[in-house]
Amino acid sequence: MENRKNTEKQDIQAQDNHVRMTETSVPALVLKLSCSTVVSMLVGATYNLVDTFFVSKLGNSATAAVGVLFSIMAMIQAVGYTFGMGAGSSIARLLGKKNREESDRMASCAFAAAFAAGLVLMAAGLCMLRPLVGFLGATDTIRQYAMDYGRYILIAAPIMCSAYVLNNVLRSEGKPVWALLGISAGGLVNVALDPFLIFTLKLGIRGAGIATLIGQTVGLIVMYLAFLKDKSVVHLKLRACLQKPAVYFGIIRMGLPSFWRQGLVCVAGILLNRRCMQYGDDAMAAMSVANKVFAILFAALVGYGQGFSPVAGYNYGAKKYDRVKRAMLFSMFSATIVMAVFGLLIYIWAEDIIRLFSPDDTLPDLGSFALRAHSISLPFLPVCLIAGMLFQAVGSYGKATLLSSARQGIFFLPLIWLLPVFFASYGIGMTQAVSDVLSGLFAIPFFIFAVKKLSRRSAVLQNEEN
Repeated sequence: MENRKNTEKQDIQAQDNHVRMTETSVPALVLKLSCSTVVSMLVGATYNLVDTFFVSKLGNSATAAVGVLFSIMAMIQAVGYTFGMGAGSSIARLLGKKNREESDRMASCAFAAAFAAGLVLMAAGLCMLRPLVGFLGATDTIRQYAMDYGRYILIAAPIMCSAYVLNNVLRSEGKPVWALLGISAGGLVNVALDPFLIFTLKLGIRGAGIATLIGQTVGLIVMYLAFLKDKSVVHLKLRACLQKPAVYFGIIRMGLPSFWRQGLVCVAGILLNRRCMQYGDDAMAAMSVANKVFAILFAALVGYGQGFSPVAGYNYGAKKYDRVKRAMLFSMFSATIVMAVFGLLIYIWAEDIIRLFSPDDTLPDLGSFALRAHSISLPFLPVCLIAGMLFQAVGSYGKATLLSSARQGIFFLPLIWLLPVFFASYGIGMTQAVSDVLSGLFAIPFFIFAVKKLSRRSAVLQNEEN
């Protein structure tokens, strides 16, 4: 009797969720879902920025060490997002088709696989920590700081990978509030513990790493409570993890665009750090600060895209193609306007922002130059991101992977070698911005193609109904 009541309750909950996702005004739905995902991404991005702010009081070498370890954070995110977005995009479409059982299977497999992959990253990284930080770009004066900080980031790897899966599953079903609560709780714990561990307990940069580890653990626990307390339409089941390898390969295949997007961030970060080595710790610290500030704005944009993604996937699964097109157009144009406004503000206040991380003004002008270059490129980011997320949400992983590879791969990799040859350290400072502009222009034909294809499908469906 109890099981029957629970099933009926779950059916009602799923039906209410279906109505909300397929009948609510598109702009209102995108904004509602993206509000929590934007905040969630912002809080997640501040983990590294908050660490950078407090660690900057220890000197430029310590600041640079946090920048060096950003590549490891990016790789952990790449693995987590591979399973999280891979399962999430499928879950949104499955729920659009009212297939809850398969959704449970996808979520459970992704959670287990992400945790296992995180353990592998942790073990491999800890075993090779000293050569690893050297490969990432740490100089002799940075190496020990990077090892002290990186040790705890690697220990957090399985926790972070698992948390990214739960975050994406909750968002894919249109329940981002619990994801927001988890990320926010973890972020607040991180912010509170940073000064206490770094300065009060005199743990130095190790304190920043420990604070991140504890914060990520708190975030995972909070999100997991949503599944334990039946706040989620999707359920995690241990027996559902015992699936054929094809299920896991399917999740990975759908998550490949996210892997390329974040994995290339890791590769780009390594190349950036290694190019900065010849200009010293101060130049590396300046670029680290500029990139962390830019990462906040990019995280907000990704969060907005993640609010759009379940709307696209869910309605695509429900064959409401006109709603998918409206969501795509609204998301792209609104994001472009917002990014242009923030770009203008960042351009004006670039020097003041850099000074927050360098009270004694020891960071070179390279930091403010890089930040201004980023600000010019901001309006070009939405078209590539939104188009890529649309293709991923609807299962067109080939196009999604290509677009995800554009800004940090196709364009960035040759530019990071070419521009410094002509412009020295300032070539490093402008590389990401030039890459973002080119990737935005590259994505425009894909965006137009997607809009036309959705229009055709919507017209065909209307003719069939008539």
